[in-house]
Amino acid sequence: MTTPFNTTEGLWLPAERSRRGGFYLGLILAAMLCLVLLEGLILFVVAVLIMGEDMGLMGDVGVAGYVGLPVMGGVVSLLLLIAITSRYPALRIDPMGMSKVWRGGTETVRWAGIDQVRFNSRQSLLLLVVKEGALPEKPIAVGGPRIVILYSLGNSLWRRRRPHHSALIVDAVERFAPGKYTAEPWNLGKGGAKGTGASA
Repeated sequence: MTTPFNTTEGLWLPAERSRRGGFYLGLILAAMLCLVLLEGLILFVVAVLIMGEDMGLMGDVGVAGYVGLPVMGGVVSLLLLIAITSRYPALRIDPMGMSKVWRGGTETVRWAGIDQVRFNSRQSLLLLVVKEGALPEKPIAVGGPRIVILYSLGNSLWRRRRPHHSALIVDAVERFAPGKYTAEPWNLGKGGAKGTGASA
């Protein structure tokens, strides 16, 4: 479980690598099990029901025949999982602004370039509505405010499995940049805020 550091100098939230990684690992193991069962079902239908082979064929395939493909797929998925979770950044909020922090560097959006700080409707993502020219190295979305996903607060499906860090984030934002936080959630699916629109 990650431990936040909240002081007068700022807020530090470590990356949710272990929590998110455990969730995805469970999905990989479940998918491997389903693939083994699917292979057994396909072999039974094709070999026994269609071709009329003896049921003994099901056992002749052996353990390696059933688990070979799922294990290969699981290894590839695990490598992808490691690569994905290693990219989850930590979050730092201090007098300078709000930052993504990786082992190899830091990307900071200064308070002067932030128009609004919001969460999505599930409060699983921390979002910034940034001002024009705040991040010139990144492409600007056409026809609307520019949204930056800054930090993942954990499991996006089950709120009870998500760390309750949103209150710490709001407190830090109000401490260093009063008025930047907007309680109205941003609906990523519809490209806008619930209720009232957001200004860029």
